[in-house]
Amino acid sequence: MGLRDHRDWRQPVPEGTSSFELELGGVRVRVEDLPAPWDPFVREQYHPFAEEPGSGGSADLVIRCRQGDDRVVVPLPPPGEMTVIDIRREGPRRFRVRSHWQDGFLDLDRGEGQLELTARAWDRFSMSLENFLRVAFQLQVIERGKFLMHTAAILDDGKVHLFFGPSGAGKSTATEFSAPRHALSDDMVLLDVSGDEPLAWSVPFYMVFPPEQRLAGSWPIAGAFRLRQAPDDRLERLSPARAVATVSASVPFVHELGVPHEGLTRLVARFCERVPVYDLHFTKSARFWDVIREEFG
Repeated sequence: MGLRDHRDWRQPVPEGTSSFELELGGVRVRVEDLPAPWDPFVREQYHPFAEEPGSGGSADLVIRCRQGDDRVVVPLPPPGEMTVIDIRREGPRRFRVRSHWQDGFLDLDRGEGQLELTARAWDRFSMSLENFLRVAFQLQVIERGKFLMHTAAILDDGKVHLFFGPSGAGKSTATEFSAPRHALSDDMVLLDVSGDEPLAWSVPFYMVFPPEQRLAGSWPIAGAFRLRQAPDDRLERLSPARAVATVSASVPFVHELGVPHEGLTRLVARFCERVPVYDLHFTKSARFWDVIREEFG
């Protein structure tokens, strides 16, 4: 069972303050004066990735937080539609980042950011902080030969299999049917193409995984599979051009939100040169692992 299965997400985050650091893909971000305590908030949301400030060297980005008045910053979408994250470029490497219950900025040249949180209900508070951190990391890791991707990531025989697609494609379903294989994530991983062998790094951004099931680390990648629901289970290898377009569509905050980044297409192309990309036609059952085993021997 995940955290979201046992917690009443309407309850407010406990009073208190805390500071912590996260390091992903060689980028270290420090969050200062978060208006929530380490235990239970930081421990539950970011275990085993959160570290005490100063425990791993200097931070590339310091985000200072504060609690604002209870209000909606960006109008809520209609029921069933995706969360709105409004990102505006205010300079070459400065961005305004707003969502429903948060307002802030990131200045990558100065190595600083500011985040105002405007709701204390656990789900709204945690979602606002996490979305801000996702944007902060994505904008920085791309400059280091890496990128965040919306994908489920399943560890099998020491290699990671990526299962991706638009909302509703079946990432959570593929994760469920992959048990007892270990799942690194049902939502997002960091892909590292800076070296000769592409690696998948686990990140502290999840849908429902409880802390005791989370792994921190990196593993080589076997293949990437775009999920397509079908009456049978089969694989279709994508051409290089289709692979680049397909993977790019699952890279958040750049293409989908209109934040330009000139180096991203080059990184995705490098990934697709080294990792086979397929359309996985699957029947929402565990049988898709049979066709993957057949393809990879």
